[in-house]
Amino acid sequence: MLAVDGFPYDAALAAGWQTAELTSLASTFPSTSTTAWLTAMTGVGPAQHGVPGMVYRIPGRGTLVYAVTGQVLAQGPADPGGDPRLVIGHPTIFDRAVADGVQCRAVAREIAHLPGPWAQALLRGATVVPSAPSETLARHARDPASLVDAAATEIDEQIGIQIDGQAGGVRRGQPMLLWTYVNLDDYLHRHGYDEPAVAAMAELGSRAARWAQAGWTVIGYSDHGQVRCAPDENLMRAWSALDDPARRLLPAGGAGRVRWLYPAPGDEDEVGGRLAAALGSSARIVATDEAWRDRVGPVIAIAADERFPVPDPSLSWEHGADSADETVVPLAIWRGR
Repeated sequence: MLAVDGFPYDAALAAGWQTAELTSLASTFPSTSTTAWLTAMTGVGPAQHGVPGMVYRIPGRGTLVYAVTGQVLAQGPADPGGDPRLVIGHPTIFDRAVADGVQCRAVAREIAHLPGPWAQALLRGATVVPSAPSETLARHARDPASLVDAAATEIDEQIGIQIDGQAGGVRRGQPMLLWTYVNLDDYLHRHGYDEPAVAAMAELGSRAARWAQAGWTVIGYSDHGQVRCAPDENLMRAWSALDDPARRLLPAGGAGRVRWLYPAPGDEDEVGGRLAAALGSSARIVATDEAWRDRVGPVIAIAADERFPVPDPSLSWEHGADSADETVVPLAIWRGR
């Protein structure tokens, strides 16, 4: 399994993945990695696994956390009736495969270095292959060709394919499920779907065909896509003014093109109305679904165009909202012979 971060369906077409059996999947909402990867690996949505984005509130503790690492960002009032877990664990595909006698390994790369319960919940049931140092992984992430070459080399080592380019025989005995994380996302945030990114994914598709020739079935899929962003300075200031420390329970949460506010009790309608007026056509302002209300702020802004005030204006491409470019992702299968 090739888990390519940030790779939408249209980019898969541009990279030639239609030479495999190619169809599309719908990402989660929000269309962000912490939510989507966990849903892909467990089959349950954010209301069940408790991860509605990158930054959200833990009700039983009242803390605002960064889901990727579990870091506490701020402390607010606790909800005694809320679930205090950052991630609510569920069986993964690894758990299910192991129960069927399958050996499961994860070439988790950057995820293998992450502390906290999110990575543990994502990889539960798999043997995690020791990863390269963080500095090496960061260097790969800046160059898509190096990224694909490094990830493919690790896969070759795990499945017994000869490194000299000749296909070795499939190892006999216990069947194996190998999951590999391919962090294209960091590059895309800066450069988008340029020629190096598409060429690297075309090369990954060629490697997948080679592994299929050697007898492996290869599945390539993604968590979300990305779209261009050019945040408007006036909208950034308007957002900051409404995220007022004097009138909030916690700082804003969310991720990228979906963000939410935690206004003081009783101020929700006023803040929502002011936010809708301030952001205008750049966003849709909605109330939180009841199933998410203990974790997500009551006022949600969903980006409608590139002017939306994203948390990091230095990034040229972002995701998190519900546009097709962010939510329609590939599922490609190269059948083993």
